[in-house]
Amino acid sequence: MIVSDSEPSLSNAHNHLRSLEANSGAAFARKLALKIDPKNAPRMHLFAWNTFLGARDDVNSLGPQLQRPQPITGILPKADMQSLTAVYFDKIDPVYGFVDRQELEWHVENRWMNPELHGPYDGVLCGVAALGCLYSNVKPGPVERSLVQAARSILEASLSDIPTMASITAWALRVTYLRITGTPHMAWMASCVLMHMVEAGGLHCEPSKDTVLPLARDDIDPEVRRRLFGVAKHLNTWMSFDIGRSRVVLHNATTIVPSPRPGDYTAELMELLPYVEILDPGRAPEPAELEAALDTILRRTHTVPPSILARCNLVLCLCRRLKSLNAAFTAPLLEQILSVTLEGIQAARSLLEQRAPWHHMANIPFQVVCILLAIDTYASISQLREAMDCLSNVAAVYKTEATQEALGTASLLILLHQKRKERCASRLREILEQYPVPDGENARGTSCAPQLEDLGWLSGLTAEIPSLQDIDFDQFLNPDLYWDVGNQNH
Repeated sequence: MIVSDSEPSLSNAHNHLRSLEANSGAAFARKLALKIDPKNAPRMHLFAWNTFLGARDDVNSLGPQLQRPQPITGILPKADMQSLTAVYFDKIDPVYGFVDRQELEWHVENRWMNPELHGPYDGVLCGVAALGCLYSNVKPGPVERSLVQAARSILEASLSDIPTMASITAWALRVTYLRITGTPHMAWMASCVLMHMVEAGGLHCEPSKDTVLPLARDDIDPEVRRRLFGVAKHLNTWMSFDIGRSRVVLHNATTIVPSPRPGDYTAELMELLPYVEILDPGRAPEPAELEAALDTILRRTHTVPPSILARCNLVLCLCRRLKSLNAAFTAPLLEQILSVTLEGIQAARSLLEQRAPWHHMANIPFQVVCILLAIDTYASISQLREAMDCLSNVAAVYKTEATQEALGTASLLILLHQKRKERCASRLREILEQYPVPDGENARGTSCAPQLEDLGWLSGLTAEIPSLQDIDFDQFLNPDLYWDVGNQNH
């Protein structure tokens, strides 16, 4: 038998495509809907990818203001800049801790003392202030618009220069802002630029005397450098997974995980990156490897809502990959998964109460709805209300087309699931009407009646049919109990 050279590549392409689909929450939602009801399934779309999906007021649009952006000292006074800086370090820096606070505060003091002096650090100041505005106001205002436009103008002008720590930091702030407010394509493109700038600036490597390639300058704080690289990689990787596109992989990277520090949880996020690597569509991990990673992640403890949501997001992705390989979840594993999804819902609710629109605040509740429907047990369906309540509350506070669309789509998925269940129940009812279960008296006196004490194999079905895992088989396996229940019902 002659085997074509194209067959292995076609097989690899199929595996790669299946991995891309499993990594993407949007593709999972689409395939779930097609499985439930092909005729009425919602289109492929990144529902609830963030709270705004580009609708935060056209701050990212090109216009005359981009041609002549105001200097930051003309956009807001120093006191407002200090206030927005405090918001940034309170809400964002504890999880994306890549900005040197002491250096930033020095630049704030110096910049407003010399308002006529423009410098590359203005991009960092605009980025920090824009994120401070985002976390201070449910709706954007003119100051936030001006800050975003000024930052974009500064960054686009710097693309022809050799990247500096300031320009890379400013790009990381822009990517962070776009991940929370922008469209998937725009945010992903910016994250790819950020990764290339990280490489060009040498931030992805630890100092070495064994290479003549350019590396980061010696005066750069190694901890800040590691954190900046880690956050950039985290953002680019997950955005690539979400929309089913290639991520930027720096194959010669040697940067190590940053050290933990009090009040900072960036290291928690960075510690998840090795487990994210096995989800790369170019790899073909066996179910056992994915299950081992899932078990490790389920045992981890994360402390603040954004970090809890990142862990939950990774668990959901691992579950999707395992389901794409037709792996079965045991009852104890499902219990752990549902515990993590509940933690994710609670974390999203906490962020909503703080009016801190972290990008997973809407995304996790929506993706939890999808995975709960896919698991399809009594316990998972019982958790749907929690997820829907959270998503509804997000939509009530952040009244954007993105949140309304996500809530409506989640309701549609539940409705399609209910209709399917009703059709199945109707068919089962018809069969049982034709072939009823014998009542107690008839079963006792009939030689061909089932010997219920020999039906221990029923308990083994739970491993194969998840929907049976919530059924108490004792009433079937214990004859006395069975007859007592039967007599009470007749």
